[in-house]
Amino acid sequence: MEGEHGEVRGVALGAVLARRDLELRVLVPGDPEVSWAVSSELADPTPYLRGGELLLTAGSSLPADAAGTGARVRALAGAGVAALGFGLTPVHDAVPAALAEQCRLLGLPLFEVPRTTPFAAVVRAVAEALEEGRSRDLRRLGEAHRDMARAVSGPDPAGRVLRELAAALDAWALLARPDGTVAHAAGGAPAGPGPEAAELLGRLTAPAGPRSAKTRLADDEVFWHTVGAPPRGPGVLLVGRPAPLGATDRAVLRTATALLDLVARPVPAPPPVPGALVAALLLEGDPAGAAARLLAGPAGDPAATRFRVLRAVPADRGDGGAPPPLPTAVAGLLPDGTLRAVLADRGADAHRADLDGLARHGWTGAVGDPVAPPGLPAADRRAAALLARARSAGAPLLWEEDGDPFAELLDAGAADALARRVLGPLAGDGADARELRATLRAWLARHGGWDRAAADLGVHRNSVRYRIGRIERALGADLGDPEQRMRLWFALTRLPGD
Repeated sequence: MEGEHGEVRGVALGAVLARRDLELRVLVPGDPEVSWAVSSELADPTPYLRGGELLLTAGSSLPADAAGTGARVRALAGAGVAALGFGLTPVHDAVPAALAEQCRLLGLPLFEVPRTTPFAAVVRAVAEALEEGRSRDLRRLGEAHRDMARAVSGPDPAGRVLRELAAALDAWALLARPDGTVAHAAGGAPAGPGPEAAELLGRLTAPAGPRSAKTRLADDEVFWHTVGAPPRGPGVLLVGRPAPLGATDRAVLRTATALLDLVARPVPAPPPVPGALVAALLLEGDPAGAAARLLAGPAGDPAATRFRVLRAVPADRGDGGAPPPLPTAVAGLLPDGTLRAVLADRGADAHRADLDGLARHGWTGAVGDPVAPPGLPAADRRAAALLARARSAGAPLLWEEDGDPFAELLDAGAADALARRVLGPLAGDGADARELRATLRAWLARHGGWDRAAADLGVHRNSVRYRIGRIERALGADLGDPEQRMRLWFALTRLPGD
């Protein structure tokens, strides 16, 4: 291993020698890092080695004289062989004394492999130890990402991210401003980068300068990384510790710099919504009244009489970045991260352009049918259903391209009553009923795909299976029946408030 916090490039030889089931006997001690285990009986295997290998041999091509043996061991050591395992029988009944002597002289670890232990068992032991080390590093990386992500949601996010970074790397960390003063520090960091570092700090914060560097400070190796885009970025992150950073450490450092850049950016104020519109919505509660008359301007067209509802989510249901500007001030994010907006109806081509702009920014969207203000609540439900289909198809959808022939069959009141009758206990307003409806909607939209529905909901696939089982029991329905699924989808897309 490179160290407790280093990348897992290999495994300590001692971890393999300690395996009692292998019955290995150490002749020349040492505990180097082993990158892999190979067996070879070639007279000169060095052209086929990369360095760091544990070489297993039965000595069939070992020179008979001491001079030849010495030359062979020197060649192996020069090629970077980490250790030598010598197998007994059928060629040699004991490790040749000349081989052991040369390994001692060159400090090349040597151990004896008994006849009862196949070389394949030693190779497998190395592979298992390597996999165990990689698993530890993945767990450490995941835990560090989780802890730093949580840190940004509390007070003093930059300071908390720095403290989590220092703990994850067992290092000190500080964020220096371009003028050399310290913005945040953690883990016993020095008072600052020091006056001798001014030149390097200037180069890292210059618009065309490098983004990272490495120096030494006393016993520590110090890693410098620019945070944000120079020259307006918040400065440079310094991390110091005696041991070098491994691959996992560098991944943690990259996450920290990205989060520090994120929390340092100014948060844009949400677009203002006219006070008269807000007051009318709150006090009158009538979308056809004053609020409806005031809606046209903020929605993008003061002369508009018909409006559309847009809904969108990041394409992978992760962080798709900020959505692009929309031609409306009546927009916002729902608690689950869904973007919802009211747009003045500007025609199909204009709204296709809105959807294309969202797609370029990593968002999948759907724009519903044009309605007068009183129809907006129902149009919102239709836009939500259309978005579920858009996500399933992996492409944006516009209502004109995928209209709803059932909309003409039932008025709003009849559709609501039918939806509640079909959904039964799932039509309630409680959190449990809403959760089950959301699960059913995602599962139906993904055509019964457990993994994709789980990804949309941000839960484990077993949670989706459990909830679908509850739904079947609550409704007394067999969701393997396509007619039942059709009825439930119809009901879900017409229930007010969903």
